[in-house]
Amino acid sequence: MIEVNWRRSESQDKLWHKAVLSESADIISDKDEIKRGWQRCFGRGVDYNDGRCRVFLSDDEIEERLKANYDLFKFAKPFMESLFEVVKGSGYVVALADKDLYVLDIVGDECVINESSNRLNFVKGACWSEEVVGNTAISTAILEGTPIQIENYEHFCRIFHSWVCSAAPIYSPDGRVLGAISMSGFKKGGNTHTLGMVIAAAKAIENQLAMNKAYRELELQHKYQDALVSSMTDGMVMIDAEGKLLYMNEMGGKILGVDPEASIGKDIKDVVDYHPVVLDVLETGEGYVDREFLVKTRHGRFIHFIKTASPIKDSDGKVIGVVDTFREIKRVTKMVNRMSGATARFTFDDIKGCSPQIRESLRLANIASQSMSNVLITGESGTGKEMFAQAIHNASILKDGPFVAINCVAIPRELIESELFGYEEGTFTGAAKGGRPGKFELANGGTIFLDEIGDMPLDMQGKLLRVLQEKKVARLGGQSTIDIECRIIAATNKDLLKEVEDGNFRRDLYYRLNVLTINLSPLRERKDDIPLLIGEMIKKLNPRVGKHIIGISKESMEMLMTYDWPGNVRELENAIERAANICTGEVIELEDLPRVVADNGATGKIKLKKLDELEEEAIKEAIKEFGGNITQAAKFLGISRNTLYSKMDKYGIKC
Repeated sequence: MIEVNWRRSESQDKLWHKAVLSESADIISDKDEIKRGWQRCFGRGVDYNDGRCRVFLSDDEIEERLKANYDLFKFAKPFMESLFEVVKGSGYVVALADKDLYVLDIVGDECVINESSNRLNFVKGACWSEEVVGNTAISTAILEGTPIQIENYEHFCRIFHSWVCSAAPIYSPDGRVLGAISMSGFKKGGNTHTLGMVIAAAKAIENQLAMNKAYRELELQHKYQDALVSSMTDGMVMIDAEGKLLYMNEMGGKILGVDPEASIGKDIKDVVDYHPVVLDVLETGEGYVDREFLVKTRHGRFIHFIKTASPIKDSDGKVIGVVDTFREIKRVTKMVNRMSGATARFTFDDIKGCSPQIRESLRLANIASQSMSNVLITGESGTGKEMFAQAIHNASILKDGPFVAINCVAIPRELIESELFGYEEGTFTGAAKGGRPGKFELANGGTIFLDEIGDMPLDMQGKLLRVLQEKKVARLGGQSTIDIECRIIAATNKDLLKEVEDGNFRRDLYYRLNVLTINLSPLRERKDDIPLLIGEMIKKLNPRVGKHIIGISKESMEMLMTYDWPGNVRELENAIERAANICTGEVIELEDLPRVVADNGATGKIKLKKLDELEEEAIKEAIKEFGGNITQAAKFLGISRNTLYSKMDKYGIKC
């Protein structure tokens, strides 16, 4: 607690009470009324005992005031001490008050401060509002917003008549009054220059506050910019006109393999171990956007970039620096793959079946997923080869990488090489500007699925073999090779070994691909899986077709189980989707199935008949076919006319 005391004569007490409590000329002497008056003025507890008024201002309240006016106090304190050094020994004190007229600090000779404390309520934490102490230079300067000097009888309260006070308001950078600085002393020690000194100090404090605000704004802006640059997923460097590195963000250091902080100030040629292409911008003054670069370091390592460089020019158009942003090509290809759908959707949970054949295929596929060896998946069209390939990819350590699929039979012979390996700009008529990466580049860090590999041309097989052996690819028309790290999964519906024997497939490529082989049985050999597959298909189809199909009729299931399914699971999916669209109830019926399935199923069911029944039907059909001509019918049946007549009598057949 800070305790503020006043010791005055009785006449002074009466005058003081009048100044504090009332504008009337009446003198108030009732102690309880005096106490209530002080409580109204200060808003806090006041004790009145034996003619002594005590204003309690807690330490916590003072600390809150100082925190709220931290900058004001911080920058005013040195000027207060400087002012005191000028007037030291002259009976002056230097005070700082906030906008609410609370004294934040006092600097002065100890004897003067003690006098001020005992007689004038002039201590740290005291309130100097007009309601409390009458008019003063501090209150007037803050209320009027202008510097002022008040002395002697200009003070309302008699107790200040022997003092002269000079005060000047202190403004914030945005024009608000923050408080005031003052110099107060006995009249006999007065100095006519004190007001000017106080005004100069206030202006100096205001300048410090303005500079501090500007510094903080710049610091905040710098922090925002630094956070923005640091959060970039691209690398960024800035160089000056001499090629000196001015800035490098964290991602830039990571991509280039250098320490950003240790590199600042060095020549960019000493930072990287290859010719920095950004220096070309300094020479030409021409920038570029999203240009592809493949650079080779002195240690033989290739770095594949997509770069954007922007020259910085002065008012005369002279290049004074360059801002260079760059990203590794694998990030670009990853984004391209994500946007183009080059991802694997299926997992092993999506593969349904309970037959021994499918369980064996899943066992081998799980083994393949834990290896980086090449995989060959064989099976008829529609058995789910790509589904297995995606599941293997998603269960492997490459699951976060791309899954790029290419159908070797669907691409024209003359385009398959550019599709697989890419090409440089100008390689052939119609080539895209800037060139284009091939499927192997796009699959870098992931899996490439070569479907229908058995239909790849022989000349391309040799080039593919070289890529598999060297793990490098060269674009058409390009001179540099690009390192490739991707897993190969191939698939075919042909007997590749037979194709090798017939000279249609390279034997060395066959053994390179045929490390882990998974054979997918056709659906006709695992019909036990059909009911389970149909159930899963209906479950997925219901939301798509807007139906609530709960199953399939017994007759329809028998028909589906009888059919041979030459198109395998793909054909089954087609048949069930067609039936789900046509179905009008909750159960798929025979009439909902495709005709080819229903007809084939019907002919596939063998109805056992007795020999006599078959003979009777044959005779009826023959007579009908030849229009009742017995001679021709008998000849067709391979019997005589008499025998035919005899059998007709037996079965009651008439012409």
